[in-house]
Amino acid sequence: MRTYKVGLTPDAIVDLEGIYNFIAEQSGLPEVAWSYIKRLKEKCKGLAHSPSRGQRRDDIRPNLRIIPIAKNAVAAFEIDEENQSVSILNIFYGGRDYEVLLSEHHD
Repeated sequence: MRTYKVGLTPDAIVDLEGIYNFIAEQSGLPEVAWSYIKRLKEKCKGLAHSPSRGQRRDDIRPNLRIIPIAKNAVAAFEIDEENQSVSILNIFYGGRDYEVLLSEHHD
């Protein structure tokens, strides 16, 4: 079984920072926010062993996949078979309209 290298793009890192800030501010508990971010990152790392999971969304962007990684979060990613890697493009939280956001970013 192949193992893929999983990496976060700068946009995904910014998304995680925003999620952290939102949760820390709303809850008043930075440790809760940090724990949630760690869980999201672990879920993303899980794509190393089975990256073909998730829903293909070629209608939004070629080679795009979307997968839920928590109750209120989804990850948008691409698989590079040649380099055996997975790039986490974005992490959307709280019902953000990823279809619109990804379509705008791709144009």
